[in-house]
Amino acid sequence: MRHSLYLHLATLLIKADFAREEREWKRRIRKVQYEIPWGNEYLLKDIGLHVDGRTISDLEVPEIKAERQVRHLRRLIRLRITT
Repeated sequence: MRHSLYLHLATLLIKADFAREEREWKRRIRKVQYEIPWGNEYLLKDIGLHVDGRTISDLEVPEIKAERQVRHLRRLIRLRITT
């Protein structure tokens, strides 16, 4: 028994509508995920940005960065549990 052409068309249009709604929802969610709070310098600092949009790591002196990494590695080695 074959279904009516109108039923096939209605099913196709409903599926297309669901897909369109899903794409719009994903687009809205994606936009919300990357809204950067340019007006709040403290939140920008938390996510690693300056007010002008540059990353904080651009301004770091390599020697200070290396010292911090060494300090962190020493702390990890000292805290490692020996079994």
